[in-house]
Amino acid sequence: MAIYVLRHGQTDYNVKNIYQGQSDIPLNEIGVEQAKEVAQKFTNIDIDAILVSPLIRTKQTAQYVNEIVRAQIIIEPLLIERSFGDMEGHHNREDCNIQMLSDYDANYNIYNVEPIKDLFKRTYTCMNSIIERFKNKNVILVTHGCVSQAIECYFNGIPKDKDILSLALKTCEVRKYELYG
Repeated sequence: MAIYVLRHGQTDYNVKNIYQGQSDIPLNEIGVEQAKEVAQKFTNIDIDAILVSPLIRTKQTAQYVNEIVRAQIIIEPLLIERSFGDMEGHHNREDCNIQMLSDYDANYNIYNVEPIKDLFKRTYTCMNSIIERFKNKNVILVTHGCVSQAIECYFNGIPKDKDILSLALKTCEVRKYELYG
């Protein structure tokens, strides 16, 4: 089984470095071009299904990929981005910033932001389900930066240095995981 994790293309919020979270922001022009370009990486790869977060930026990205792979697109609600609550649409602040919110041990529960341990639990539940449902199949998961961090930790554990931030995929970056047996 191969699981390809793909982060959506660029949005205006990505460019402005604003918390996007579960706000339904579409791809910008660069994001559309990124999605078209990354789709080409799947030429000659057999894909059985594309599982997609319900947000527009991931659905748009998946549509371009599906022009190449021609697989069933399935909306997977658990792949939705981490909720950044009251921080969505805003920049980092001294009392609430991405470094704080990515501290797994502190597990901050402020400004209605989804605590990181809740995100990880949701993502791990999702991954267990996908692995069971799509055993011996090849799937693409079109998702988000924070979810990509949790997926990396699902497969490889939380880093000893606890640097979860560095695990996020860049826009339209792909990471492949293979499971045998």
